[in-house]
Amino acid sequence: MTDLHRSPLSTVSMWLKSTGGVVLMLLVVQFATGCFLAFYYVPSVDHAHTTVCFIEKVLSSGAWLRSLHHYGSQWLPLFLFLHLVQLLSCEAYKFRRAHWLAAVLLLALVMAAGGTGYSLPWDARAFFSTRVAEGLVGGLPLVGRVSRLWLLAGSDISTLTLSRFFALHVLVTPFLILMVVGWRLATLGGQQNICWSTINRNVIAGGVVFLALAIWSFKVSAPLGPSVTEVTAEYLPRPGAQFLWLYQTLKYVPGGLGSIVGVVIPGLALLILLLLPWLDIVWLKRLSKRPQFLIASLILAGTAMWSFTMTTTSYLSDRRDPRIRAQMMKQEQQEKTFREAPFKPVALKMSSTVDAEEVPNAYVHQCAVCHGAHGEGVTRGSLRFPSLIGVSAKPRRTVEDIIALLNDPTAYGIEPPMRSFANKLSEDEKREIAEWIVGLK
Repeated sequence: MTDLHRSPLSTVSMWLKSTGGVVLMLLVVQFATGCFLAFYYVPSVDHAHTTVCFIEKVLSSGAWLRSLHHYGSQWLPLFLFLHLVQLLSCEAYKFRRAHWLAAVLLLALVMAAGGTGYSLPWDARAFFSTRVAEGLVGGLPLVGRVSRLWLLAGSDISTLTLSRFFALHVLVTPFLILMVVGWRLATLGGQQNICWSTINRNVIAGGVVFLALAIWSFKVSAPLGPSVTEVTAEYLPRPGAQFLWLYQTLKYVPGGLGSIVGVVIPGLALLILLLLPWLDIVWLKRLSKRPQFLIASLILAGTAMWSFTMTTTSYLSDRRDPRIRAQMMKQEQQEKTFREAPFKPVALKMSSTVDAEEVPNAYVHQCAVCHGAHGEGVTRGSLRFPSLIGVSAKPRRTVEDIIALLNDPTAYGIEPPMRSFANKLSEDEKREIAEWIVGLK
């Protein structure tokens, strides 16, 4: 049947099958804008936020390109999910296995890229999302402790952590995505009956979605909160739209089960979808004539319902609570004021009154036994005392904060074996230690 004789319903159905072109377009946008951002970004807790501000406020079209990258990372999982639904409807897991496997792998890699990229601006949202990722990985059965140490590149969040996330985001996941896309396109080369009308529809659909994304990114700037060093205790971090379902879900799950719900269950769902082409097993046919279709339908429908319900609940709960709503409005206004303010460059400190090599005597006698001679952290038996390197990049860790922390650790949420030094150190010794710690990078 020619296009001229197709029914309107059939024509709409054909256009709905153009998700592949949209996914390819969004991947190109992510790679192109990501390369642009990487030219100016510095993966350091001292300069990451400043370089993102430079992109937003100084570079021509920098804010728009960053918004394209930010919102593209949210649209991409949605269209990949729709692409999987489209492939399921035509039983691609049976007749076009390469298409199916590539789509599942891309969905997993895109979510991983989004998770690692969300930490890079190093604003308050980024810091707390990194904390959540640390907790999810650290809570995994058997491999949690080792995985957490590897992810953070140490025992605590530091510049090494940010560098690791940056490497995963711009090197590892893009390389794997290119491998999958290349393999997927290679399978098209062996098909002799490529329909040009299908290609045209994919190109048009991709162009329309890009236009919508470009307009949205121009109208709505990508979020950028205060620097980690400026965040206050009342700040309410919220993740991006693609992770709101996880944020809300963790509110209802006891701490020990968070890693199971947030990592293990989604991982198992993706693994089952990957193995779907080989799940045409005899005993499963007792449950359904099309067991593969039933399994995939249950997983995709459950995922859609879970994501939609938790995301909607998160939005509604923020708006129903007067205190949260007021704080979110305050943060929105602060962010708007910050965007309108001119860019303030940060001068590199070539020298300092406190030399990191000159360890204060008070630190040597009172602190080194737990935190190491140079603040590197110490392991004693089953106890791991944290490194102090990069501590100043965390919220509430200015010189004055560290002095107050030495006086009353519990006020900063630090439990024993850390103890108060209020009566063991003079005020000058506390300040000397605090200034030395802040200088550790």
